[in-house]
Amino acid sequence: SSFGFNAEDSTEIIQKALDSGAPKLVFDKQSGPWITRPLVARSNQEIVFEDGVELGAKKGEFRGIRDYLFRCENVSNLVIRGNGPKGGTFRMHKKDYQQPPYEKGEWRYTLRLCGVENVLVENMHFVSSGGDGIVIGAFKGKSSKNVTVRNCVCDDNHRQGISLCGGEDILLEDVVLSNTCG
Repeated sequence: SSFGFNAEDSTEIIQKALDSGAPKLVFDKQSGPWITRPLVARSNQEIVFEDGVELGAKKGEFRGIRDYLFRCENVSNLVIRGNGPKGGTFRMHKKDYQQPPYEKGEWRYTLRLCGVENVLVENMHFVSSGGDGIVIGAFKGKSSKNVTVRNCVCDDNHRQGISLCGGEDILLEDVVLSNTCG
């Protein structure tokens, strides 16, 4: 919140923090969720969510069938971690994306990890995406390497909880995939 907070749309604030080069970013508790449009991750960062803090998709946005909540492409040395017993949450609005005015699609992921290296995602929830909770794959021919997803829940996603489309040294540990339907 040292970069600011806007209860209606924190996209520019969050992206500025991601682009800042800060080695550690903490999403702290506010009056409500951190509401955002699509975000792009950077390398060499630890992103921490305080216990129960939510990153939420802005209602009425994500009109493109490939609009991802949090896009990590060709990045390395990234940690996304939720603290405490509740961890952190990435939440979208699946039911909205399944009807007009949204174009039918299955790619509105909460977390896209493609062409990444040395990534840890732990103690997080990925909820109600218009596609997969998490997708791990290649980006422009570059395979994902050394990715760990641990103690995470992917719930109520449209296509799949997790799609592992390729990679090397990928570990999914203590992951719950539930209520997938779309």
